[in-house]
Amino acid sequence: MTHQQTLFDDERDPKIARHSDPDTSHAAADEMLPKLGKLESRLLSAFRRWPKTAREAADDAARLFNCLEGDGKHTETESYRKRYTGLLKRGRIIADGVKTCRVSGKTVTAYKLKDEQK
Repeated sequence: MTHQQTLFDDERDPKIARHSDPDTSHAAADEMLPKLGKLESRLLSAFRRWPKTAREAADDAARLFNCLEGDGKHTETESYRKRYTGLLKRGRIIADGVKTCRVSGKTVTAYKLKDEQK
């Protein structure tokens, strides 16, 4: 069985562990690779309504999709949050000013879908 690329797959082999990281980090990175497309897709959907911070979008994605899965396996909010840089690098989301994050309470950058016209 071959892996069919999704819209969120990078042509290059994504590196999520540094060469200097311990073997346990490389093992964890290998375990995460198949899940990256799904996590990015879910995080992207959290930006659809209005501009949000990365933490707000991650929090929304974790709450929504963990409830929908119902299989007892919950993806941590931080796993979603880490995916926003990939979306930003590929131009799927763009910066949209600053706002006070409802999760952290800090003033940080908000992001929105690139093709969203608000």
